[in-house]
Amino acid sequence: MKITKEKLEIDSDIEGSYKITVQYNTKNIDLRLDPDDVTIEETLTLANKIMVNFEIYEKKAMNVIVRDFLDNYNENWADEENGFPKLDEPAFRNNIELKAINFLSKDSINIFYKENGMFGNHSLIAQSFDGENFDNTTMFG
Repeated sequence: MKITKEKLEIDSDIEGSYKITVQYNTKNIDLRLDPDDVTIEETLTLANKIMVNFEIYEKKAMNVIVRDFLDNYNENWADEENGFPKLDEPAFRNNIELKAINFLSKDSINIFYKENGMFGNHSLIAQSFDGENFDNTTMFG
């Protein structure tokens, strides 16, 4: 599905931003587009580039989430007594669920993951600042 300006709704939560919900692997994913310092067309170009090849980009994003958060979870958050056992990589991946994607300007992407309570219900975010590679992460919420 190609995202066009006509399909976007104005996002009343963030001035100058737009939103749309798309389906990916039978799940609805919320997309936000915030052109910031460029035109909405430039932000749409980035969004469409990513969404056309999303399996490739999502794999990169998930890999950086696992790289940055698996050991953190096992060392600092795992709690057997409260139902949060230490996890191996496949089990950790199974607890992570794609939630939303934000496109900012023409080259910044944040992919938000729900973490099934492993980190106190914070969002885990894979970040790209070049519109191609996901090298950074953060936790929010």
